[in-house]
Amino acid sequence: MIKKIYISLIIIAMCSSAYAQKDTLLDLTMNNAVRAFYNSNSSAIDAKMVYNLFPIISLPFLDDFSQNYIYPDNSLWKDIDAYVNSSFADNPISYGVATLDGLDYTGRPYNFSLPTSYGIADHLTSRKIDLTTIIDSVFLSFYYQPQGNGNKPETKDSIQLQFYRQSDNSWVRMWGAPGSANQAFRKVMIPVDTSFQNNEFQFRFRNWATLSGNVDHWHIDYVYLDENRNHADTALNDVSFITNHHSMLKELTSLPWSHYLTDTIGLMDTAINVTYRNNHSAQYAVFYKYEVIDNNGTGPSIELYPSAASSKNVAAYSNFTEPQAVYNTSPIFLNDFSFPSDFSAQTKVFQIKNYFTVTPADIYTNNDTVNSYQVFGSYYAYDDGTAEVGYGVQGIGSKLAHEFNIRKNDTLKSFQIYFNPITNDLSAESFRLKVWSSLNPEVEIYSQPAALFTNLTYSNTNEFLNYDLDAPLYLTAGTYYFGWEKISAEFLNVGWDVNTNNNTKVHFNSVGVWETASYDGTLMLRPVFGSVTDPQVSVKEETSIDEFEVYPNPASDVIYFKNNNSNSNELYHVELVNIYGQVIIETEFSLPNRIDVSHISNGIYIVRFTNIKTKYPLLKKVIISK
Repeated sequence: MIKKIYISLIIIAMCSSAYAQKDTLLDLTMNNAVRAFYNSNSSAIDAKMVYNLFPIISLPFLDDFSQNYIYPDNSLWKDIDAYVNSSFADNPISYGVATLDGLDYTGRPYNFSLPTSYGIADHLTSRKIDLTTIIDSVFLSFYYQPQGNGNKPETKDSIQLQFYRQSDNSWVRMWGAPGSANQAFRKVMIPVDTSFQNNEFQFRFRNWATLSGNVDHWHIDYVYLDENRNHADTALNDVSFITNHHSMLKELTSLPWSHYLTDTIGLMDTAINVTYRNNHSAQYAVFYKYEVIDNNGTGPSIELYPSAASSKNVAAYSNFTEPQAVYNTSPIFLNDFSFPSDFSAQTKVFQIKNYFTVTPADIYTNNDTVNSYQVFGSYYAYDDGTAEVGYGVQGIGSKLAHEFNIRKNDTLKSFQIYFNPITNDLSAESFRLKVWSSLNPEVEIYSQPAALFTNLTYSNTNEFLNYDLDAPLYLTAGTYYFGWEKISAEFLNVGWDVNTNNNTKVHFNSVGVWETASYDGTLMLRPVFGSVTDPQVSVKEETSIDEFEVYPNPASDVIYFKNNNSNSNELYHVELVNIYGQVIIETEFSLPNRIDVSHISNGIYIVRFTNIKTKYPLLKKVIISK
């Protein structure tokens, strides 16, 4: 049965509240990570599609998809339909897989307008490979998994492997599998007989899927083609990371830097956990460390743990999860790391580099290192930034709330919400943003109307939509609940991260009673904080107060500046700064003036005006959305 990407409201005629309407997981329609990446790099990506620029390659052919993100390595693969990621597979063979689904390489459905459309979707095609010098048997091996953390392919949503036969210019089916529920990765070994051994051999994977959404997921891992192999050649002389940690903090993946500084020790987790896998038939000794590097990985190293050599013996064909201490001093002292206090910074980004060495040495070291980033921006978050499925609550008037413990007095400026685009046009749908200080009893402290989308179908926004509060809300430190009340009957399809689990922090109310989310995962909603201008107590008479207007906001091509203080004729240094504190554009001029942002990626930025004479800075937030 063809799946509809957007699940319509199920209307149940009932009078009794005993039949409570519930929360549910929803299918995705697009891949916002791919869309955002493509929109920011479309010229370079389209240039990569010029296949003839690359020469014929030779054996061995090996790709475990650990070194690329979003698209396959174009030195090995002809096309870029598959989505290279580390979040959709369940317990992979190595870190990173290639996912085949119902979306094209821009992250959009092949046929968005027809929910029942079905057919051949993605291709993952090798470049031409020279097999004319082969002197022994050649085998292609790979691992595959249906569904994983994503959407289950139905029986007819199959996957297929084909070889290209030069003699009759045809693609020959060599293997296939019908759709099924999630299962462990399975290995496939296929011999390449002499009829395919020429100077332009190719192989490809392709899948059949519903073409109107991000569904029917297949994951491919560890593709290996070489000679001197046989059917019994099942071992890979390799140890690989298969997971990464999401944060060095307890529960949270991010919070504002000034909020972290209120409790630099209490917010740190006791340990981080990563998992690596021994894919060999013999035991390996693995020595794992992590390193923390300041300034987004370009600054000094501030932590290396453990410093003394120690290793873990990992059995053949097995996974090993090794906790490494972060801040753990009791009952036995292990480590006491916390991010160093920097009261002059507004935001901070740290790179966490995880790596290991093995004895004896493995043959493929690309998957022996994985990096993550600890971001202290303007928001609180539990999620890792990637939605594997959607989440929604049934019923007109239903409410959804995400619980956060706010660490210091601050002003709530906006909500960031990861809404999944859907096939139904809900641009006219509305809801009410809400903040509660308590759910039992229910105490609402803020409410304002909000619209779901504008230009829904092919919006070029990033993953999270930003909803500014009409009136910034000052909150004292404590526990609050951020969310909304639905006005319409339709689901609000919000991102649900299955790689982190904070469902006890997600609450919904569809029949007058607050309940906890029914599924493991994390709601992708983030409250955004930032200091507002304090009341002006006194101003020196000789001081000229400048107030800049930045427009349009959001902007797509050009940002204009206007100084509303008509008496000011000062020269200003103007910088466009991203959320990581990096200066993207800088220039100097007298206002009014403008800067071109047509080449800048979508996102939230700060425009920083610095008076050349007084060095007095002023900040304005701007959203770039194309």
